[in-house]
Amino acid sequence: MDVINLLGSGLVGYEEVDDLQRRLHADVLRGGPDRLVVSQMTPTITAGRHTRPEDLPDAPLPVIHVDRAGSATWHGPGQLVVYPVVRLREPVDLVAWIRSVEAGVISTVRDEWGLDAHRIEGRAGVWLTDEGRRDRKICAIGLKVARGATLHGLALNVDIDPDSAFSGIIPCGLTDADVACLSWEGVSTTVSAAADALLPRLVESILPQLASADDGLVNRSPQ
Repeated sequence: MDVINLLGSGLVGYEEVDDLQRRLHADVLRGGPDRLVVSQMTPTITAGRHTRPEDLPDAPLPVIHVDRAGSATWHGPGQLVVYPVVRLREPVDLVAWIRSVEAGVISTVRDEWGLDAHRIEGRAGVWLTDEGRRDRKICAIGLKVARGATLHGLALNVDIDPDSAFSGIIPCGLTDADVACLSWEGVSTTVSAAADALLPRLVESILPQLASADDGLVNRSPQ
């Protein structure tokens, strides 16, 4: 699977990554290879299809309305964003696709950094929970499937600034939950190192959902 790693370019604009994923999506539909787009974005607020006005009470940045699932979220420094742009096997199972992306993140957070990450029934993304504390989301997942190929992806909080990240919005529209971050949990790592840890596990996790697996065309290790 091809990996387009933009981390070496520093912070990139959301619009640049969005334009790239749409060009790759069109290429996948024409028979091009599956790809992962890896980036760290300039500070950006995006609003998914389920965003309500009250989810953006005092947004400090312009809000970009996007066609993924979910509500409002923030992207910016210290956050790893990965967009799988892949063709799914038929018939497309959207729930299985979401679960496969979640599973890749969960296994990485558990095995690489020793945190008890898991799913919460009825809530998308990857979570940390402790008795006596509010649930906290460490990785947001917002996906779309169009004509059998995928768009958007995941955002893993690695080392974000608690004073600026997610300010002025209700992350994912959840008033009863908080945001988590690897660094806030005592994990010292970089966005690049987090990408190195995550990508092989993510590829392995999503592999059974890919049409190219049926075709015998998948390289299991990202290059």
